Amino acid sequence: MSLAEPSARWRLVPERIQPSGPAAGWPIDVVEATGSTNADLMAAVRDAAWPVNAAIPAHANTGGAPLLGARVRAAQRQTAGRGRQGRPWSGDHGLTFSIACAFAGEPVLLGGLSLAVGVAVADAVALYAESRGGSAQALGLKWPNDVQIAGRKLAGILVETVRTAPGQTWAVIGIGLNLERPHVLETTLGRGLSGVEELVDAPEPNAVFSALLTSLGEYLQRFGTQGLAPFVAPFAARDAFAGERVRLWQDGAVVLEGVAHGIDAQGRLAIETGGRVQWVHSGEVSLRSAEDAQP
Repeated sequence: MSLAEPSARWRLVPERIQPSGPAAGWPIDVVEATGSTNADLMAAVRDAAWPVNAAIPAHANTGGAPLLGARVRAAQRQTAGRGRQGRPWSGDHGLTFSIACAFAGEPVLLGGLSLAVGVAVADAVALYAESRGGSAQALGLKWPNDVQIAGRKLAGILVETVRTAPGQTWAVIGIGLNLERPHVLETTLGRGLSGVEELVDAPEPNAVFSALLTSLGEYLQRFGTQGLAPFVAPFAARDAFAGERVRLWQDGAVVLEGVAHGIDAQGRLAIETGGRVQWVHSGEVSLRSAEDAQP
């Protein structure tokens, strides 16, 4: 992957990053370059003080994991970033950032978090594009962690967790969002990618970042108190593979083929095969159209 300097068009200016809602109070750190924003925050939260003074929302369900606080780290350039299954992600073509979230609960309560984050990212990009005269009709979600435009990857999501004490879980959410379509990288990877500039002319990085954080603040708070259930229908509305014949790949081999029928409140994907439905947890599998070659 190219490690060329990111386009000057995509530079972040901390003073111009102004999210609203819950995210308005999150500390935001912008650095010129780092190995990985996820790795940085994973190291930081292991020794971080738990936000003991944070109030748990009165409407929180007893079975939830309320969000008590978060911090953000963004990099103009990553040199050792990675996505799921260890794939590299430099962020040279857009925004690369991570959010460390303190959830008052056990890691098992955070199942499906990447799906809720995907809905938040897609909704934020759609709102940004439509507010500037663009169209978001081509936006789609690919289980378990991708946002797409017309079937081509726009954003990737990586979630890692650290349990520091009983009922205290840090979730570090890494997000890479293309603002421009990275044509050179497409050639390198041998597959199509996309960028926000396909939806709206000249997206402004600080405004896009602010919109993303605003959406994420609201959706992560909702996820913490209600789990994935409120996001199942919004995911279905953008599900890129609903009703399509798909294959699940693992370690270079097809492990399951059938028709995809969306997700449940635990984040499992339903695949109908041989006259019955199998529920698939994310794990280290790759979802592809049955017509696609090996990923």
